Amino acid sequence: MSKLIKTVVAQKPLMAEFTYLFDDTMVNTAAAEVAFKTIGTPAFDIIDLPVNSVVVGGEIVVETAFATSTLATMSLGDSSSTTRYSTTLDLKTAARTAIGITGFRNSSGLAIRGTFNVTAADSTAGKVTVRVLYIIKDRADERM
Repeated sequence: MSKLIKTVVAQKPLMAEFTYLFDDTMVNTAAAEVAFKTIGTPAFDIIDLPVNSVVVGGEIVVETAFATSTLATMSLGDSSSTTRYSTTLDLKTAARTAIGITGFRNSSGLAIRGTFNVTAADSTAGKVTVRVLYIIKDRADERM
């Protein structure tokens, strides 16, 4: 049994941001460079997180709605659970959506992964920003 003492230090949450336009390209998890507008279901590791991080907040902001005649969605998670923080968010509607807070401790430094689904027609417009707030276990910024 351990003898505990009160906490006398605190840390500020850290914030990471990733913004993409519909016609931007990136290397996906299958090592192919593709555009976000492309028909299919590519997955991209978009934000690296450190070992022992815990997501404590965040949002997905569809700044410009994706222009396509069919489905355009995004899920947000990691390589262990592709929908850990958000499931099938509609990219065809400009809106802000808070990400789900799960309490998951990222003990192996998994990156935040966006999985996209565009069907039948490439998008001709769209802009999205993903923001993730996180803390790191046993980190302290200041004494209280």
